[in-house]
Amino acid sequence: MTYVDLKLNPERYTGYTGPSARRIWEAIYQENCPKYPDEEACPERKILYKLISGLHSSISIHIGADYLLDEATNLWGPNLTLMYDRVLKYPERVKNLYFTFLFVLRAVVKAKDYLEQADYDTGNHEEDIKTKSLMKQLLNNPKLQAACPLPFDEATLWKSQSGPELKDQIQKQFRNISALMDCVGCEKCRLWGKLQILGLGTALKILFSNNDSHDMELTLQLQRNEVIALINLLNRLSESIKFSHEMGPAVETVLHGQITAGSAESCPWKRFWSSLRLGRFTCL
Repeated sequence: MTYVDLKLNPERYTGYTGPSARRIWEAIYQENCPKYPDEEACPERKILYKLISGLHSSISIHIGADYLLDEATNLWGPNLTLMYDRVLKYPERVKNLYFTFLFVLRAVVKAKDYLEQADYDTGNHEEDIKTKSLMKQLLNNPKLQAACPLPFDEATLWKSQSGPELKDQIQKQFRNISALMDCVGCEKCRLWGKLQILGLGTALKILFSNNDSHDMELTLQLQRNEVIALINLLNRLSESIKFSHEMGPAVETVLHGQITAGSAESCPWKRFWSSLRLGRFTCL
């Protein structure tokens, strides 16, 4: 078994682009999570597309936020044009990013009792104590609880006659997506892709459970890598939202000629960002 220090291998631009990278994402969307028209699908069928779209947006934002701007001088920094072209000019992609964050946040909140009591064994006693302390700080953070008490109400899902069948289908599709990530040619990209797909799968595992959050400690069983993936995914998504929220106005300024030809009233992208800045993005 090989252990990788994620801090030494951050999610950032790697140069992995072109047809090979596009084929992976095309296969993920076309084979596993097609986009259903609003009138043709129940909410459960739309979830997987939203989750993958949100994850895709997050990955693109991290690539744009830490980009190799000048190879000759090894200059790194934010690539605002890339962030805009891939994510920020599409309100739906930004909304899906928020949806995915709230979905994962709900899973962490629901599994709070289990995660507090989990065994965090790093092989270093001091690090174990530090890790457990940090987890308790995260899970008991009043801002986390107050921000959105029930960001995703999974109790409203899977109640139809086709609910169990849809659960099985989504789980199968997630296994397929994870297998597709093995085809990624860039080792670091594959690492972060597999990690975050595992994190999403872990969130689904928690939210698929019919158990009350207080029973999780007794009934939920997560592997060490699942906990690592879940918490790292929550971090990646929250950082993406922070980047997009902070850089949205900067993109608007830098790319003024491209995106501000119309007024805020006539531009969907600007209206969406205005709603975020005014705190109008509500819980699900």
